[in-house]
Amino acid sequence: MRRSNCARPYEAQPGVFVRCQSRRSAVCPSCAAQYRGDWQRLARSGMYDADAQPVKGFRYFFITLSAPSFGAVHRIPKPWDKARRRCACGTVHKPSDIDLRGLPVDLDGYDYVGQVAWHGVVSRLWASSVDAMRRRAPSMEYFVVREVQARMALHLHAVVRVPDQVPVSAAAMGAAARAATAVHPVTGEVASWGQKGVQDREIQPRRSREEGVPPDMSTAAARVIGYVSKALNYSLKDIVPGQDAADGEPSPERFEFVRRLRHATRFKVRCKDCPLTGAADCSKRGHRSLGYGGHTVTMSRPTKRRPGWSFAHLTRKRIREERMAWAAANTAPDEAGGIGHDEVWWANYAADLRARRAREAWESRQHARAP
Repeated sequence: MRRSNCARPYEAQPGVFVRCQSRRSAVCPSCAAQYRGDWQRLARSGMYDADAQPVKGFRYFFITLSAPSFGAVHRIPKPWDKARRRCACGTVHKPSDIDLRGLPVDLDGYDYVGQVAWHGVVSRLWASSVDAMRRRAPSMEYFVVREVQARMALHLHAVVRVPDQVPVSAAAMGAAARAATAVHPVTGEVASWGQKGVQDREIQPRRSREEGVPPDMSTAAARVIGYVSKALNYSLKDIVPGQDAADGEPSPERFEFVRRLRHATRFKVRCKDCPLTGAADCSKRGHRSLGYGGHTVTMSRPTKRRPGWSFAHLTRKRIREERMAWAAANTAPDEAGGIGHDEVWWANYAADLRARRAREAWESRQHARAP
């Protein structure tokens, strides 16, 4: 029988399979592509209307938030960078030195614990930044993607939407977001954003050379959606950041760098749910992902006072329901005239979230300690 292209469908019931819903391309390209496509559609729904036209009456800002420094890393220029500045190691690197991009200059002196602990408070820090931006623009809505840098630290790409009449600039919104702080739930330390390697800019529409023709926002909006999609695509890859898949295996130094980060994640940094026996016995997702246990993508939700990011009030749940309805309406029955295998599969597709949660609960009970 024909099923989806899922690489490892999960048998929720005897003879009933659901998608694995993995977000990692190396694990399941089909589910990762579907996840990416859903978020691309959600990103567009906050800039375009149902007729694929940019919604008028709003301004959009593109804001990047980065992690603070946890130690000097090698500065490797991109091929298009004309400037060749001296690295902290004393060398002026070339673009061909990609193996060193993001690696600490001093592997032994790098603050691994600090970076992992900072990841554990990123969600609270972003919530604090949202509050700070909404004090300047109460009707602000956002769509944000979290991407891993070459130094294995998170940075955020946020598309912020404000009404035209709000007198605020991209620089002011970015400064407000970066001035926010948050307290770690376990250590009580105050976390903040980095102040380097960031950018704030307004997404400007393309102006026509003809008189009387209003500016066109379509190109600018499409460019930003494409950039956000690229960041999301990179976040779903199972490649050590800083090392392109076409360049072969990561270097031994990068493996050692990642190993030390993972060791700090599993044994040295506690989360708010850790048992008394320590982080090694905690099954929370953050201990398997360098301290961050949140989502890759989030957007503002509708409330009583705000409409949320999506003009159409789209959610991933609604997209899944639309996909199931379309499949049920476009799937032919079997030759015997009864219910076809595909219809049975799609009818049970609604149970995929419950099945995934059950599998994750089982895996959390059976999780293996890091060596």
